[in-house]
Amino acid sequence: MVDIEDIFEIYENTKDDMKFFTASEVRAKILISLTEGPKNLADLRSDIHRSPSTILHGMNQLREKELVFRESGQYSLSQTGEILTNKIIDTTRAVNSVNTCKCLFLNHEIKSIPQSLIKDIGCLSNAYTVKSTSIDILKPHTTLSNLLSKTKNVKHLSSVFYPQIAELFLKVIENNVKLDLILTEEVLNKFIGMVGVEKLKKPILAGDLKLWIVNDGMKIFFTMGDNFISMGLFSTEGSYDVNVFLISENENCDGEEAISWGNRLFNHYLRSAKEFKLES
Repeated sequence: MVDIEDIFEIYENTKDDMKFFTASEVRAKILISLTEGPKNLADLRSDIHRSPSTILHGMNQLREKELVFRESGQYSLSQTGEILTNKIIDTTRAVNSVNTCKCLFLNHEIKSIPQSLIKDIGCLSNAYTVKSTSIDILKPHTTLSNLLSKTKNVKHLSSVFYPQIAELFLKVIENNVKLDLILTEEVLNKFIGMVGVEKLKKPILAGDLKLWIVNDGMKIFFTMGDNFISMGLFSTEGSYDVNVFLISENENCDGEEAISWGNRLFNHYLRSAKEFKLES
């Protein structure tokens, strides 16, 4: 638990330093540019698109703070500069994630996302949202269906049941896709009741389908494949919001981080889940 009095005191001691990082676009961009390695002034001009005098002014301020070193005409991050620049990048990406997916996070329940993953929300910096429209109310579901058609491994975490998702996962099973489901007991019973035990026996015995039961307090709808993650949340009023999904696809390095973030979310619940076994 965070001690707010301690944080207030730390804030008072560091607020000027934080202002130093955020008040100047040039200083921030110099630091971020140097994460790629040592650079000379011409390299920095190419990255930052500012005049040499402007860059040198910012550079001198950074050197005074011992965040940047200069040697043989090359500038590089100091050890403390490297640590703090990584946090600047992380914060920048987190702000971008929240701004881009604000319609999902705002007024929605986020307590089912572990705090460690909330802190790493910048991993979703390439995410986007898919929303229902007046002429396509199933757009989030259709988008998820298209993504599932392109993967061979699916992990799904949910405290929500609706017939379309059960039909979708039945199709996934029939296409010999490996499917791991972590569901609340109520949702699992609905899924089995709709699909039927007989259709589940073969993939379970073959190891292509694994089912787990998780605590009923979980409030999330999460799906991931080899190259994407998708997430829906409950509103703060208590009902599941079917109208918006967060989607992140693995098209670049940010996408890889999103996949890793999704695996961490799934494994968080897997650790406390109980595996479901068919009665013999």
